This record gives sequence, structure tokens and C-alpha cells, in this order.
Amino acid sequence: MASGQIHIVILNPGVEITPLRLRGWLQKEAAVINNRANPGDGAILRLFLTTKLRYGVPGKKLDAILQTLTEKYPAVLRIEVQLIDAPLTADEMAEQTRVANADLNKFMQRAEEYAKRKQAEALENAPPTPIQWHSLKSPLD
Repeated sequence: MASGQIHIVILNPGVEITPLRLRGWLQKEAAVINNRANPGDGAILRLFLTTKLRYGVPGKKLDAILQTLTEKYPAVLRIEVQLIDAPLTADEMAEQTRVANADLNKFMQRAEEYAKRKQAEALENAPPTPIQWHSLKSPLD
């Protein structure tokens, strides 16, 4: 069974990130996340793109950028893109952090339930232990 931790990382490119700078910025952020991760850890990136920034990058190019990140950095498990009108404020970032923590708690509960169910199935489907016969010899024999 895999071990490690799952993290949800909120990426909020500011107004200084243009469509031309997006690829480099994402690579830098993914590299930092990958370097900080311990072996076995994984990160889900929640990328909040403004509609202006999103539509400044062609769809196929954005897909290629995101796919390259998940291939190049093993700690990056998935990238979720959410469109917003303007970069998130500090309060909105705090709210997204709360949502991410709630999602992680749900994920942990489901993972524990799955592990318990699989363990119960393994015990239920285990073949019975064969009876072993031993002959007892007296030390005088």
C-alpha cells in the first residue's frame, strides 16, 4: 500500500502573470512543490486562472503545459483549473484553504473506509489454514 501524504496546493497567479509568463511561473511553482515533497507524497494543484489569462492561452497549449507538469514532477498528481474573474483576495484564499482542508478530510475518511473494506474482504476470502498433524515422540523412543 502506498504511504505518504496528499496535499492540496492553491495556485493563484497574480495580475503580473501574463499568458506569456504562465508556463514559466507554473513550472517554477511545480518545481518548488516537487522539491518540498517527501518520497511518496503527492500534491493536487488547484489553479485559479482569471478568464483573461485562461483565454490568452490556447486550450491545446494549456493542456500541454499542464500535462508536462504532471509528467515532469512526480509529486504533482493532478491539476484542477478553476476560472475566476480576478485573482483571489486574501479572504478568498483563506476560504479556498478551508475548502481544501475539508476535501482532504473527506478523502482521508474514504481512504480509511476503503482500507478497512479491503482488509475485511481479504480476511473473508482467505483460504482456511490447513490442519497440520504432528506426531509426538517420546524422548525415550
